[in-house]
Amino acid sequence: MADIDYALACDFIDPAENIPRQLRFQRNWAPPGDPRTFDGTGQLVAVIAEFGHPFNGHSLPLSKPGVHLEDVNNAIRGWETWATLDPTTYNLAAIRARINRAGLGNQP
Repeated sequence: MADIDYALACDFIDPAENIPRQLRFQRNWAPPGDPRTFDGTGQLVAVIAEFGHPFNGHSLPLSKPGVHLEDVNNAIRGWETWATLDPTTYNLAAIRARINRAGLGNQP
């Protein structure tokens, strides 16, 4: 599956956990017979992507499955500014809160 990465060279950290992750939108395939490769839906996740880390590849769902990419992007629009902790680190908790407020969250 071809994920969409947000700021691949940066870390997304929930200050309560202090675990660096990458922010990705995991896209869903289009149904058979559909001319598109992907159907525009998927799930926003935060993934540990650090070689040698015991939880490398572990995925933390931030949104419900099957949400529209456009809805996710609208919910977190401007994250490069309001979620900044330092020039290469972003606040994952703030991003999750925006996703939840938009009704897209995986958590109540």
